[in-house]
Amino acid sequence: MVMRRLLPIVVLAVLAVPVTAQAAQAENLWATVNVCDAPGARNVIGLRGSMPAGSAKQRVYMHFSAEWYSASKKRWMATGASSPWIRLGNAGFLSVQGGYSFQFADPPSGTRFLMRGVVRYQWRTQRGKSRKWAVARRARRVTKAGYKGVIGGTPTGRSDALCVISH
Repeated sequence: MVMRRLLPIVVLAVLAVPVTAQAAQAENLWATVNVCDAPGARNVIGLRGSMPAGSAKQRVYMHFSAEWYSASKKRWMATGASSPWIRLGNAGFLSVQGGYSFQFADPPSGTRFLMRGVVRYQWRTQRGKSRKWAVARRARRVTKAGYKGVIGGTPTGRSDALCVISH
């Protein structure tokens, strides 16, 4: 009789673990603006990303790009500014953060550019007999506001979705 009561509890506990792990990974996968046309960083948009690190046998990478909003086309447009793929190290931690900043020329007088960032993520593992590094997982996030624990920024800890650069 005790065994019958115990079995559903064990099954529920095992089923809850993957959901909890997925929720933790989702919390650690984000992108934000942490510098925006600040004093000492004129016409700069700084992007920051966080990613769950995964297995200790993986390497983790981020790629940053900036976009501007075209009111006439009613969509986000690439600025042409992007980072190389940045290796943040080997995985094995709960999460890892990385960042990249872009500086733009002064916009024409009276002009404002609404900007955001896009961060792409890769987890790479060694595969095959040659042990070459190959992408095992990919993700993409657009900058959002309100994240806690953002490293750096102006002011420290800043977390915005968008940035306005004006002259």
